[in-house]
Amino acid sequence: MKTTHKTNKSDRMRFEAQVEQPQFERHRRSWATLKWFEDTPKTEEAFYLRFQKLPDEDVTFLKSFYNVSEDWDLFEIICKFWNIRVSSGTKSAGP
Repeated sequence: MKTTHKTNKSDRMRFEAQVEQPQFERHRRSWATLKWFEDTPKTEEAFYLRFQKLPDEDVTFLKSFYNVSEDWDLFEIICKFWNIRVSSGTKSAGP
């Protein structure tokens, strides 16, 4: 099942304002958010379960940081960062 994170208008405006932050701060926050997966067992399933628990504001920030709009695209980026193989064809059906 595909997870859909809700982003309300005020959240989006807040994160759009963060785009104006110095690049260093945005990279620091990105790293801190990705580090949240550090102790997760290195499987697609474990990462997906952890991804579902990622706070909506962090999902919104990372989508903005990586310039993606879909949760699945962000999930693939996170898995690639941690060298987790994502099964092909899962995008349409969800993990």
